[in-house]
Amino acid sequence: MNTKNLRRIISTAAALCLCAALLGLGGSAAGDIYVNGGDVLTGGIASAYAVTGDGQAAQIGSGEVYVMTSGGLQTVDGGGETAVTPDGPPEHLSVTGSIDIPYQNVRVGLYYYDSDSSVRNSTLPYANLENEVGSGYELGYYDEEREFHALGSTDETAITMVMDRNTDTDHGHVGCYHILLPGTYGSFEEASAAASAYPDGFPAYYDGVYRALVGDYDSAAAASADASSRGITGEAYSASAYCVVVTRTADASIIFEFDCGTEYSLGVRPVGENGEKTETWFKGYTYNGGFEYVRRTGGELTVVNIVDIEDYVKGVITYEMSADWPLEALKAQALCARTYVASYIGASTYYVNYGFDVTNDTYCQVYRGTNLSTEASDRAVDETAGIYITYDGEPISAMFSSSHGGGSEDSENITGSVTPYLRGVLDPYEEAAAELNSRSSWIVSFSPGELARMVSRSGNTLGSIESVEAEYSDTGNVIALVFTDSSGTTAEFEGVDCYRLCTATIGLSSIHFTVTDTGTGFAFEGSGWGHSLGMSQYGAYAMADTYGFTYDQIINFYYTGVELSRG
Repeated sequence: MNTKNLRRIISTAAALCLCAALLGLGGSAAGDIYVNGGDVLTGGIASAYAVTGDGQAAQIGSGEVYVMTSGGLQTVDGGGETAVTPDGPPEHLSVTGSIDIPYQNVRVGLYYYDSDSSVRNSTLPYANLENEVGSGYELGYYDEEREFHALGSTDETAITMVMDRNTDTDHGHVGCYHILLPGTYGSFEEASAAASAYPDGFPAYYDGVYRALVGDYDSAAAASADASSRGITGEAYSASAYCVVVTRTADASIIFEFDCGTEYSLGVRPVGENGEKTETWFKGYTYNGGFEYVRRTGGELTVVNIVDIEDYVKGVITYEMSADWPLEALKAQALCARTYVASYIGASTYYVNYGFDVTNDTYCQVYRGTNLSTEASDRAVDETAGIYITYDGEPISAMFSSSHGGGSEDSENITGSVTPYLRGVLDPYEEAAAELNSRSSWIVSFSPGELARMVSRSGNTLGSIESVEAEYSDTGNVIALVFTDSSGTTAEFEGVDCYRLCTATIGLSSIHFTVTDTGTGFAFEGSGWGHSLGMSQYGAYAMADTYGFTYDQIINFYYTGVELSRG
């Protein structure tokens, strides 16, 4: 066993003596604790490790009553039930299954929300792109199978897509009325040639037909007047509420206009050089892949990045986990990110109504393209490419959070639904990363009146709180709370309601805590940060760094009954 960061190893004989003492003290020792022939355990019981007869070590942690058996360290709750730490290291998982992923490309909503939000990026009146590795763009659309159909191209490397309304951009104004020249054309090149007779002419693609247009104006009257003054044969024209205009960023001059109603939306695909992967700047980040601009309701632009699933994973893991963490932890994170998105690709989820699979924010997974990618993080993705976590042949919802504080939780106590692979497990590993984790230990306090006001937000009217009773799961998480006020009125919360009260209403970092009556109020002292489901990221760090476990062992520890499958 790798003993890095272990503060004390207790011999088998000493562990048995210590167990007897703990059983007598109810898990709370008064004064010094002596082990190993007289040494004082200065870090407290939670810092100690016990060793079984076969040499397996486990950290004691912060439960109430402990017993060491040949099967590992067990905590004994008031009902006499036990929760057992792993008996030996997690088993390895091999890739044994195969699954079908409907598309290789992921559709990621970058700017999509119809109103202001502190987390979600709102739709845009215009959106700039700059091709940083490559030369120009193909202009066209993505079909139902996510295949790109090129209609034309431009050598411009900096372009701006604008909703076809009268719009001010960073570099100029774009009017939504034009002079439509007579006739139709068989190709982008033919339409461009006809439009080039005028300095402000440009090609367009409307419902499967190429047209040529001139100028941009704020009204039909202005377009007609200019056509008359310039002797141009044509009519004032403005496309539908789904039209998107491509302009040159430098001067807002129009390059191309696209309008296929609700059937297709404008697609823009950067052109690479010599097979090099493109990197395109948008809103401070660089992205691989192409882009789609959707006016879902005839309003502002929804911006979608259409990107290979492996490039998507590379743009996720360094925003969900530090790129300098151990390679095996990064690999585990890569599997979680890849599996999570696979469960959404092409699925009938809420985001289908927006025109994409997943968002780029915390409502799904944080995705910001290539900015933070490193050689190590890309390696973690490349070395696990195409591997998914599955249960009964389907990608799992690979939930993860920063840290659990000592144990993950059963899904029904968090989401209300029983998910067989999201079972609570005692986590003896996470503690080894405590020095890195700012939420490994926290405490918040409330006066009786403050706590009463928070509890009352849930619809339970209470006076000044007099007592708080907590019920714990086998993994040490709070799954029920009973509040009693000075008049004897109670409010009870269980399962999902308890979780929501603790995290959303009271604002606790996790449900791994104890409650103490301080005489002047109540102190909530705990550990962990997040929803307590699936993988602990700090736990993954410790398993890889301190214990030397591989990514498949990490996955096998945090998700119950899963297998690895090739997509």
